[in-house]
This record gives sequence, C-alpha cells and structure tokens, in this order.
Amino acid sequence: MSAGLAIEQNEARKRWNPDMTLRPYALTVMLACQATAFAQTDPMDFSLGELVAQEVISVARKRQDIGDVAAAVYVVSSEDIARMGVTTLPDALRLVPGVQVAAIGNNRWAVGVRGFNGRFTNSLLVMVDGRTVYSPLFSGTFWEALDIPLAEVDRIEVVRGPGASVWGANAVNGVVNIITKWARATQGDAAQVIVGSEDKALVYARHGGALDDGHYRLSYQGRTRDDSRQVNGDRGEDGWQTHRLGLRLEKFLGDPGELSVMGEVFRNDSRDQWNVPDITSPTLVRATRFVQRDEGVNLTARLNRSLDHGREWALQGSYQYVDSQVGDFLSERRHTMDLDGQYRFSAGSHDLIVGAGLRHHDQEVVGNGFFQVPQPHRRFGLASAFIHDEITLLPEELTLTAGLKFEHHTWTGNEWQPNLRLAWKVAPDHMLWAAVSEASRTPARIEYDMQYTPLVLAAVPPTVISFRSGERLNAERVRSYELGYRGQPTETTHIDVTGFVMRYRNLRNVYTTGFYGSGGWVVADTPLSLNGHGTVSGLEAAVDWQPSARWLLRVSYSHLEPSIELPGNRLSDAAAEFYMQRVPSDQLSAHLTWKPRAGHAMDMVVRHVGALINRDRGEPETEAYTELDLQYGWRVSPKLTLAVTGRNLLHARHAEFGRLYMPSPTHEIERSVHFTAQWALD
Repeated sequence: MSAGLAIEQNEARKRWNPDMTLRPYALTVMLACQATAFAQTDPMDFSLGELVAQEVISVARKRQDIGDVAAAVYVVSSEDIARMGVTTLPDALRLVPGVQVAAIGNNRWAVGVRGFNGRFTNSLLVMVDGRTVYSPLFSGTFWEALDIPLAEVDRIEVVRGPGASVWGANAVNGVVNIITKWARATQGDAAQVIVGSEDKALVYARHGGALDDGHYRLSYQGRTRDDSRQVNGDRGEDGWQTHRLGLRLEKFLGDPGELSVMGEVFRNDSRDQWNVPDITSPTLVRATRFVQRDEGVNLTARLNRSLDHGREWALQGSYQYVDSQVGDFLSERRHTMDLDGQYRFSAGSHDLIVGAGLRHHDQEVVGNGFFQVPQPHRRFGLASAFIHDEITLLPEELTLTAGLKFEHHTWTGNEWQPNLRLAWKVAPDHMLWAAVSEASRTPARIEYDMQYTPLVLAAVPPTVISFRSGERLNAERVRSYELGYRGQPTETTHIDVTGFVMRYRNLRNVYTTGFYGSGGWVVADTPLSLNGHGTVSGLEAAVDWQPSARWLLRVSYSHLEPSIELPGNRLSDAAAEFYMQRVPSDQLSAHLTWKPRAGHAMDMVVRHVGALINRDRGEPETEAYTELDLQYGWRVSPKLTLAVTGRNLLHARHAEFGRLYMPSPTHEIERSVHFTAQWALD
C-alpha cells in the first residue's frame, strides 16, 4: 500500500464483443459523445524546468523533489506516455534506464529491473496507487491482467535498486509505482478511440463529476488485440481482449481528513499455446491452445490527514479478489486483504516516518495433469513494521537517511531489511548520493507446494523433467551498493548517472535426486533449492536536453554484468544461468520531440537492445535488435487531439525474448500502426 501516496499527488495534473462489425459503430458513438474536458494538460507541451522540479513519493513514502532524492528514481509522466504513442503499461516503461522490457507476444511481457527478467519477474515490486499487485502464485506480475487505462495514469515512478526498507518483501531490484490521476483532475465527459493493425480496437470513456466536498470518476476501457507470429511464421495464438470498469472518488470529511476510494472490476481473456509433453505424440510434445481468463475486483480506501508542525498520518486498506483459469491446466481463486498505516513527525533534525501493516491471502489453487497441487487451499500472509529517519547533518548540504523494515512471513519467518542513504549537495543543482541496502524475496506458491512437468529431456528413453518444491524454503536476499550523481550542468541539460553492485544469496536453483517411471515416461525428480549465489553490477545513465521550447531530447543507456557461482552440476548450472541471464548487457534509447508549431508535435523513438545473455544451449539466441517508433500528434482544438503512430518500423517482425519456464513457442513482434482520437465537447 502507499499510505504515503495520500500525501502526495500533484493536483495540477490534471462481456464486450470485439466483432469487426461493431467497430465502426463504436467509433461513431464515441465521436458523438458529449463531454466537457478531456485533459487540462496539453501532452505536446514540455519543460525541462518541470522535469527538474518533479516530486516523487516512492522512495520514502513522502513527497520529495527528485533533485533531493538519494536513489536511482525515474518518472514517466502522462505527457511522456502520450508522446510515446504506447497503449500498454510495459511499453510505457521501455525508455526508463535500467529497465528491461521484452514482449513475449502480443499479450505477454517480461519486465525487469537490473536483471532476473522473465514473464514472472520475481525481484520487482509493482504497485498501483501504493496497492501491491505482485502475485503470490508465480511470484511476479500478470501484466496482461493489469490493463489500466493510460489516460488515467498521472505518472509512473520507477525506483531501481532495493526499496524493501519502506515497501517490504519483493522490492528487491526495484519498485514500479503506477499513480493514477485524482478524480478532481479528470472532471467532465471524455472519450478515446484507438484503431490499428495490432490494437484492432481500444475504447476508453469516462465521466467525472462533483460531490459535496469531493469529486468522483467513472470509466470503462475495452480492448481487442490481434495475434503476433511465431518464429516459424504460424499465428502466435496470443490474441487479447480486456474489459475494465473503474471508480475513483475523493471526499473531504472534516476533522477525520480526506477519504479516497478506488475500485475496479476487470476481465482479461488472453490466448496462449503450450507445447505440453505427450507420450502418445511422435514428437513427444503436443501443441495445446487455450485461453487464460482473469477476472477480479479491487477495492482500496485511504484516509489521510495533515496536522500542525509537519505531522501527518495515513491509513489504507484494500481488498482484492482474483479468479484465474489457465485453460484446463490451472485455476486460482484468491482473496487478499491488506491494511497499512503510517505516521510522520519531526524531532529536531530528524524527519521520521513509522508504520505497520498486515497482509492476508486466502488462496485455492487447483492443478490438472501439467500442474499438481497436493493441498489446494492455503491461508498465509505477513505482518510488518518499519521506521524511516531522514537526518539533516548540514542544512541544505548533507542528509543521512536510515530505514529498517521487519517482516514476518508465514513460510519463511522473520526478515530484517535495512537501508542507509547519504545525499551530498556538492553545489546548487548538483548532488552526489550513495546507498547500502538489503532486501528479501518471499517464495511463491509454486515454489512452496506445487509440482509441474514442463520439459522433455530426451526421446530415448522418453524422459521428462518434473520440478517440485524443496524441503526447506529460505527468502532470497540481496545486498546492494549504489553510487549516483544527479544534476543540471546547464539550464538546458539534466544528467542522472548510477553505478551499482548487487550481491545475491539463497537464489533459486534445482538439482536432480533421481529417476522413476510414470505413465511410460522416465521422470527426472527435480526439487527446488534456494542456495545459489550471484552478482549483478552495472551502470545506468539518462540525459535530458532541451535546447529550445520546440526541441526535447531524452537519451538513456544501461549496461549489465550478471555473474553466478555455478554449482558444477549440468542441470543446476543451466537452471542458474537461465534464472539470471535472460537480459541484454546493453540498452540504448533516444526520444526526440519536435514541435514545428503550436498544437503539433513529431516524436521519434530509437531503441537498441543487445542480445540476451543466455547460455541455454538448447535454444537459439535472442539476437540484438534496433527499432524505430514515430508519432505525429495534432491538437486540432482544445477538445480534440488526433495522432498517428508507427511502431517497430525497421523490421517486419523481430523476437524480443526466448524460452520460458512454461513451454511456449517463441513469438515475433510485428511492425504496427494505429490511429488515436481523443476528445470532449462542452
């Protein structure tokens, strides 16, 4: 949760059938929609001064100027999202230095920070308005089910490096906090329609109104997306349909403070294909097409109040219900309840925040054949408490931050997650910072008491590998060392550079205990172990340059060096490398915006992603690629904005990620174009 989120946001920022025959009708209805205002901020405007003056809350659960933060933090604003022309949250993160984004298909993504990338990246904590969306089933984020309308996103704060001293377990390599707009910043009726070669139809509509001492917003988004292609040219079987109804309201209650309520009902249908082991097939695998359906409800209530002498408190509670059906293979029904509170006060040179939280999961997981779950129903959770102290050593010059979070998890027991950060203002608009942090990752359900059989090892004799939980589970841990510089050497240039070394222990690995026969197969019994060790070091840099009011250039670069201590066993070595080394060693991107005249903007994004570091000898290498995105936007009037966007223009299609733990074929992402219209009428 983010009780601190309540103290922050920037108030000035202001079953659907996708049948082709309905698309022209939907477009006509949206064009006729009555409205009062779509957005007060023109996404074609930009200012380096605004960039330098940005506020963030995700580092310390309080508002801080980005120039004062002793952390590798980056903000993707709503204007950035509009100018990039992206339609999904993962694509909005592609230009953040140190973030690895790879499209596995048209409805699956691998999103990681500083390594360990995969569809279920387990070292990255993702939150929406401070509510964690990290899944305890696979230990990661189902991005396909997180289809939040980008029109409602105020900004995305990305913290690279551990954030566990304030946010807790699983904030190991980073934190992504998706912060939505206040209801009072989205008043009136508005609509947006996107049609194209990939997103066949994406419709968003909202209504915002006033209450006594408050405001509310109701919204709907529906999407249908086409299939990609497999590397052999076949259809990708990864079409995607989503529906979401959202609610947000804020109301001032007087002495108790301000109440915010956010809720959503969603449904996601995403197609997939697995090559499942089948003893009756000549190839010993059977291509199985299925639909993953995710349905659920989220409800969050937050109450906060500012007191005198800089004191403030916040309390947030949330409830989440998830019902997921992965074809006939696996189902999950889960109720999650979260309660979190914090209190901020000052004592001399100390700015202190203390808080505590409780999280409870009631989960039922049922497997069929491919997955085996001996005890479907489990209840588990964690209790936590933290303290965060920002100490002014020299006013306006030197600040020391110390933090500590204690957590008790049902499965792994007690974890202590400390943090020390030092910020030194060497000159006005120039800051050096350093940090030492520790964080832990708690095991997922699939690691705790599940078994699955994803791979055929040999044809003679027919041999499969069966992964199962180990006898003893530890929390994975990291100790991180970071050194950074953030500054503005000229009035038109802003620079952010971070170097880091992250040392891991208790990493996930596997080993083989023996073989047994079952159903005509020879089965390699492969339990999980948490005894690996590894290191990731690297460099991240971002430069923003605005030579005039009409030009803005943003360049980012990141370099990674992952290494692992190999156990010396062939299977364990391959598993360890597979876990750590599915990331590019180098990434470079440049985003150029040109405003030829008022109301017009041309955006060009060039992305280069190096070949994935992956020594999996059984699969082809995922090669380096360079791609180009272009967008032309025209603000026809204060009520209507049009844009045409081309993505991945340099290649007809290209692969971005390779083999998964789940036995899916490799997909290639195709060149695409889409048209956007957003408008409102008084």
